[in-house]
Amino acid sequence: MVKWVTVRKRPSAITAALLCAAFVTGCDYNDIDHLYIATGMGVDREGHSVRLSMDLVQPGGADNPATGENANSQGNAPDWIVSADAPTFEEAMSSLQAKLSHSLYLQHNALVLFSEDALRDFAPIADALERDRQLRRSQLWVITPTSAESVLRESTGQTEPISLVIRDLVDEASRREACLASDELHVVKALLRPSGVAPLAAIEEGPGGSPEVKGLAYLQRDGKLAIVDRGRLLDNAWWLGRTLDVREVVPWAKGGRQGAIGVHWLRTSTRLVVDTSGQSPKVRVVWRGTGEIERWQASEKMSANTFAALEQAIREDVEHRLAKALDQARAVDMDAFGLTNACAEKGIQLRDGAWKRLQVEYDIEPHIVHGQLASTTPFAQEAKGREGSS
Repeated sequence: MVKWVTVRKRPSAITAALLCAAFVTGCDYNDIDHLYIATGMGVDREGHSVRLSMDLVQPGGADNPATGENANSQGNAPDWIVSADAPTFEEAMSSLQAKLSHSLYLQHNALVLFSEDALRDFAPIADALERDRQLRRSQLWVITPTSAESVLRESTGQTEPISLVIRDLVDEASRREACLASDELHVVKALLRPSGVAPLAAIEEGPGGSPEVKGLAYLQRDGKLAIVDRGRLLDNAWWLGRTLDVREVVPWAKGGRQGAIGVHWLRTSTRLVVDTSGQSPKVRVVWRGTGEIERWQASEKMSANTFAALEQAIREDVEHRLAKALDQARAVDMDAFGLTNACAEKGIQLRDGAWKRLQVEYDIEPHIVHGQLASTTPFAQEAKGREGSS
């Protein structure tokens, strides 16, 4: 009998505890309508002041009590941009909050958009962002060469907050080039490593008014910035890790004829190996890629010999791209590809600038498959003759 009573009381006690927890921790949805939910922020610098622009969304819509008289200040836009400036980041945040009739809710902030000028005094801004525990470390840090406020205010045509549009744009691009995944956690981690350089996505306002990925930006711990345009993005992305589903055009020359081959890279990977067997360390860049031929302009029958020549052309093209990207990093004096990091992992401490003098060699192995192209066509010989006479 005692056992039976104990068994019956235990579930009752658990049920009561769960009900109490539900009431204690449950979210009061009425309170949400009295909050300004931030989806993103822009950081600019005007003279000696920091200017913050907050991208806010009001779940209660136009009748939201928190919105006040500014509800229609931006027409039918799905969000509302509010700006304030002050000598420091913290003071600018306080000034911005003072303009609002209710509290800011920062836990859903998805984006911090820095203008190039804002990074002139980067350390205090980074310190303020890291100190604020309301902000999640998964928020993206993104660069724009223009004004962050203008990108947030002037983008048109979106049906959701502009910060979320930018976040989705960068997320989609980072599925192909992993180096564009510039969330705060990984950016700060990269800045604190020996090389002291982090890659960030760079965006700008496109011709139609919508934001678009401009390329890649390298941020140094002291705030120094170098932007790589879209045309050189693949060269740099190969240095920085993996890529998926990217395409390139490879120059092709055979029998005195010039052509081009379209290659669809299904996946590529790159890693750095430091060789310490000699008197000075040597860095070997190990690149592996699997791709398929997507376009074939050379009017040649696909054979083992043709494929071998094609793979050699691809090998030379990849090495040229990697070497060119390294030369550009040396020119701007930024260890963008982590050569100092690779040496430090081997216990080698390089002096400042010594990474630029490291010997670098390339180990490149492409694996190419036919793809969806036929080996030859009835018109191949005629096309070949026309190419020879032109």
